[in-house]
Amino acid sequence: MKKMSGIDEISTLMNSRRRAILAHTFEEERLQEDLISLIEAKGYEGYAWTITSGLVDIITGELKEKIYDPVKMLDYIDQYDDNHAIFIIKDFHDIWTNFSAKRRLRDVLEKEREVKNSSENSEEKKQKPYKPIVLVSPQINIPMELEKLITVVTYDLPTRDQVEEQLSGMESFLESMDLPKPEGRERVAIVNALVGMTKSEIVNVLKKSVAKHKKISLDEITAEKEQVIKKTGLLEYVTKLGDMSNVGGMDILKEWFDDAQFAFEHEAKEYKIDTAKGVVISGFPGTGKSLTAKSVAHQWNLPLLKMNMSDIMDSKVGQSEKNMTRALQLAESISPCVLWIDEMEKALSGMGSSDRSDGGTTSRVVSDLLTWLADKEAPVFVVGTANDVTGLKPELTRAGRFDDIFFVSLPAQAEREDIYKIHLRKRGYSIGNNSISDPSYFSDGDISEFAKRSDDFTGAEIEQVISEAGRRAYADFRKGNRSTHHMFDSDIFEQIEKIVPLSRRNPDLLTDLRSWAKTSAKCASSEEHKLIHGDVTSKAKLVEVDFPEIELG
Repeated sequence: MKKMSGIDEISTLMNSRRRAILAHTFEEERLQEDLISLIEAKGYEGYAWTITSGLVDIITGELKEKIYDPVKMLDYIDQYDDNHAIFIIKDFHDIWTNFSAKRRLRDVLEKEREVKNSSENSEEKKQKPYKPIVLVSPQINIPMELEKLITVVTYDLPTRDQVEEQLSGMESFLESMDLPKPEGRERVAIVNALVGMTKSEIVNVLKKSVAKHKKISLDEITAEKEQVIKKTGLLEYVTKLGDMSNVGGMDILKEWFDDAQFAFEHEAKEYKIDTAKGVVISGFPGTGKSLTAKSVAHQWNLPLLKMNMSDIMDSKVGQSEKNMTRALQLAESISPCVLWIDEMEKALSGMGSSDRSDGGTTSRVVSDLLTWLADKEAPVFVVGTANDVTGLKPELTRAGRFDDIFFVSLPAQAEREDIYKIHLRKRGYSIGNNSISDPSYFSDGDISEFAKRSDDFTGAEIEQVISEAGRRAYADFRKGNRSTHHMFDSDIFEQIEKIVPLSRRNPDLLTDLRSWAKTSAKCASSEEHKLIHGDVTSKAKLVEVDFPEIELG
């Protein structure tokens, strides 16, 4: 069943003559525009009230009454008897602490209910004007005594279609000015970046971008989006993404990402294809798990949000749970997107908290996250990275919350060669059979020897080898000890000998992880799969089955 939009839900509630509606939104202006359309369609009158502006006719924009006291405003609504009218009251959440206003609102709503019950089938009910009150607030904190009298409606941020409508309007302007329009992958990225902003934020950033760059700049929108996320203080908008071409090895995981990407296409919805929920990438430290999380967002052309549990937790009672709910709602409002939970084993290690430790706050926060992971319908792809998930409880990684769990181990020979090539090319070196006199290249034989001598290194340790060798070579060049700043194979071999890899310092960790992965995870690399499970294809036997011949008549 398709979810009803906020304004449609408000219209339905008004058709059933609901008396008080709380519209949960940051967008007063857009909501008021939608309500004006609704008022005109129903033939109602419409008024908006704030504590600073008084009562204003939202159709004409004229001041109706100079009323600035909330109690007197409610008195006016109670006595109003001219016509069907919608009264929009803004920022009433700031007035909940006003006991007189809170009591008066309850009196008005209770009185209406009594009148409705006493005149159920009378002529009085037909003639009495309908006067719904729409309370507009960015937060939901209804006092307990009013909970049964007020209906809450979430007025969502602009949908993807509405975002594209705003973008199309700006594109028409660019076309009229003979300025370039975004196309293809860039346009999709711009729409993804705009989703999750309010209408005014979208309009403002598009105007700013065009005025500043004479085009719609993705970087400008991304910077604005980063500010929108940063203001909440709950999620981090990651702008420095990785590139899957810079991720060495992990061929099985990369193929999985390639296939899962199709589920995020618009056409997939027409075939009732479920979007991928997410993956857990666990394994040995320094093997590229974080880079992979950043790279999948880049590959899929989606925004990347990072959740840090330290930002979610708060010392105030009940605030941590609210922060988690708001963070997840924020991720959904920006979807489709990638949500990255780094060091998941540490972030979710508080499932066993109790009233003796933190009052059970961490346990409740994690429980909220788990429920969302299982029930979410929005296209939010969750990537959980962890060094060791063996200590996590099974309910965290059961089917339905994540699609798969992948184990990342030490790179094999061919994968180490790829990693060396990646880091050397990033620093301007060429790989292949160039002239030996050219100091900016390494042969395939050199790369193969580097990989052999670092057979128990992680990707991070290989990067450290190249980085340190480059710094040492440049320092020698600056000191006049060599004629070029380029590093030689001797520089790299020297750094390989100096580094003591983690797999040697803590061999039990790798052994334990491989033992766990054998029964609890998929290998991210086909080479690691062969090491743990053996060559499955060589063990497979072809079974021939003889079927009886059947005569066809």
